[in-house]
Amino acid sequence: MTDDDLCRMSATELLPRLKRGEIRAATLMRAVLDRIDRLDAETNGITHVDPDLAMAEAEARDAALAAGDTPGALQGIPVTVKDLLKVKGLPIEMASYAFEGDIAATDAESIARLRRAGAIPFAKSATPEFGHKVLTDSPINGVSRNPWNLSRSCGGSSGGSGIAASMGFGPIHVSSDGAGSGRIPASVCGVTGLKPTWGAIPHETTPDVFGSLTVIGVMARTVSDLVLGFNTMKGPDRRDPMSFGGTTDPVRLPDDPRRILRGLRYRVVMRTVNDWLDPEVEAAVLNAVQRIKDAGATEVGMINDPVYDINNALIFMRGYQYARFGHLMQTHGDRLDRTAKTSLTVNPGLTYESLAKSMKARTDIFHEIERQFDGADIYITPTITTPSLPADQKQDEPLVVDGITRGPLREAWYPYTVPQNASGHPAMSVPVGMSSGGIPIGMQIVGPWHSEARLLSVAAAIGALMPWANRWPPAAR
Repeated sequence: MTDDDLCRMSATELLPRLKRGEIRAATLMRAVLDRIDRLDAETNGITHVDPDLAMAEAEARDAALAAGDTPGALQGIPVTVKDLLKVKGLPIEMASYAFEGDIAATDAESIARLRRAGAIPFAKSATPEFGHKVLTDSPINGVSRNPWNLSRSCGGSSGGSGIAASMGFGPIHVSSDGAGSGRIPASVCGVTGLKPTWGAIPHETTPDVFGSLTVIGVMARTVSDLVLGFNTMKGPDRRDPMSFGGTTDPVRLPDDPRRILRGLRYRVVMRTVNDWLDPEVEAAVLNAVQRIKDAGATEVGMINDPVYDINNALIFMRGYQYARFGHLMQTHGDRLDRTAKTSLTVNPGLTYESLAKSMKARTDIFHEIERQFDGADIYITPTITTPSLPADQKQDEPLVVDGITRGPLREAWYPYTVPQNASGHPAMSVPVGMSSGGIPIGMQIVGPWHSEARLLSVAAAIGALMPWANRWPPAAR
């Protein structure tokens, strides 16, 4: 078995062999480290890795197993973590010169749970500065690129996670999602990405545990690996009150997930605030919908296309970013990302009245999403309106396709992914096709609060009907 063979295996395939000692954790880790060293120069998905630390931890896992210790549930599995979350011993720079050289002294609870289960969080993946946008570039790290076409964007803000999953830089990748930040890169990089219910995975390190739109998520090439990561990180933590409604009960995929489609009721939502959708994206999503319908699912009647006040709802996000990072305008303003500075600039239009409007907008979004479940178990949308953007796309520049300006990115490119962060509903992106330009196309599945088991089973069923896990991008070959 070659190193590339190891790197192309899922965690589900690797774990039995790791637990029996047939594959050493150190052998797997060395293969992953070498693959990153060999392939990531072009994609720029990994920002920090300490090979000595990673190998020492892998060798410790092997030694404990040889000594007779019971292997962990994720024995020896390499895990990358978005550089907005703490991983003990690794930098926590958040793609900013303001935090250059900072080393995390502790793990975030989600990462600690992975480590206690035997996984090895060994690398930090790329993000834009503070994760403030849906494109992955920053002054300190440069531009991260799509493995399917290096001239195109990998999405964001968990763009490094999407690259790492697509390229085989380990099987499981911890992301975060504040307005589609996990689902968008999953779509453009051709992998699966889960944004769980608000609080399902504790996010105790965020300064605002009551109002943040951001949740911790996971990306992987296979749904079974998503389940492994989610099961390990989920469950209440007393430091995050929003996690109290969660459970440690594991998600279990059915032996044949296609069975869940029999009698599944779904609704399709192809338009929200956007008036344009790429015909290739629309065709790919409708083809996937037809496949699940043919397998026994039932489409329920259309409710009027929802229109979400996403701009008002995102006042929460801008307020959170300003409260956490606004002081850096004084100390590092000349070294901040241009659009990060815009988000950290006090807007005189932000008043008590605008805050009240944003609270109402968030409530209205929740009610509108709940309305989509009237008579339906899930609803389906495209993940984004067009497969990808140029790698040099700017967050504050409009979406332009074939020379036609379609509008601001939020309304014209990713209107489908913002609402679930405001409302707290779980959502995920699954691959359902390829564009004529060779970029993957993703479909979003949304469910009621704490319905991750159903979403993951539906995604696994789609994967059985339309396999994607063995498709590798040109940059990975």
